[in-house]
Amino acid sequence: MQKKHQEEEMKTMKWMSKNKQTIWTYGLPVLVFIIVVMMAVIPQTKTPYNPIAIDLGFAQVAWYAVFILTGISLGAFLTYQEFKKVGWNPDILFDGLLYAVPLAIVGARVYDVIFKFDRYSNFLEMLGYVPGRGISLEGLSIHGAVIATFIFLIFFTRKKKISFWLLADMLAVGFLVGQIIGRWGNFMNHELYGPAIESPWLIELLPGFIRNQMVVYGVVHHPTFLYEGLWNFIGLVFLLVARRKKWFRVGDMLGLYLIWYGLGRGLIIEPLRALGAPGDVYIIFGNIPLNIIVSLGVFSLGGLLLIFLKNKWVQSIPYYVDMLVKSDD
Repeated sequence: MQKKHQEEEMKTMKWMSKNKQTIWTYGLPVLVFIIVVMMAVIPQTKTPYNPIAIDLGFAQVAWYAVFILTGISLGAFLTYQEFKKVGWNPDILFDGLLYAVPLAIVGARVYDVIFKFDRYSNFLEMLGYVPGRGISLEGLSIHGAVIATFIFLIFFTRKKKISFWLLADMLAVGFLVGQIIGRWGNFMNHELYGPAIESPWLIELLPGFIRNQMVVYGVVHHPTFLYEGLWNFIGLVFLLVARRKKWFRVGDMLGLYLIWYGLGRGLIIEPLRALGAPGDVYIIFGNIPLNIIVSLGVFSLGGLLLIFLKNKWVQSIPYYVDMLVKSDD
């Protein structure tokens, strides 16, 4: 029995030694994410949680901003690891981030302002200035961030003479990581919830700290931020596995990301949000929320068309895995 146990330990040690780079690449983001969540939640003794992480008196740093920036950083970390595997100079990534991150934030803000124009009383509020708090990252739309980023990539990849499709595939994974983590900023803001939960077993299934934060007027509401995060996590795992197999060609990961995210957002998350807080959803075209139209019409349909047209018009497209010059081992 002891000998068998020792053999299993040896196999485990050999596996860990062989896959230490993979463990580092994916284990570090998970660890950082858990630590940030614990830092946000554990010190707080009552709900709704205080959304402010640091109060300097003259300015405040919100947990929303902390989670958004953590998501961006970890998404960039995974992209950096992938740059090395395809043999690209990581300096290209850092050059791109200097422009892409601010442009993504601007795109996210512009999208929110355009479609929620009546909610801003002056120009400073449109820029993100909150009286008494300074500049705030609240009021950002992921749709605007994605659109702005991929428009930027068209010009950036031409200038750097690298493949747009390959870089877009890498960033599709990075976006999912950023969205999974960033949604916890909405959790700390006590927002993005759905209708009241009617099932007692589902209420009990939720972790206590999430359940307590989702209480609105004494009733537990669906944590749509969590549903979106879990949906994106499933998509993330699939893309991470798929890009190491000869299943999809370069550029397909971008299309799959758009399809998956659009379906989840358009068919699950936004309908629940509309039921939970109808006054918080901008409505156009009858009773259909704008984000449902964009998610299904622009993202999902756009992703399908992208994969179809790319594989029809672009000749000799390699598999993503064939672009790697350095293995995961």
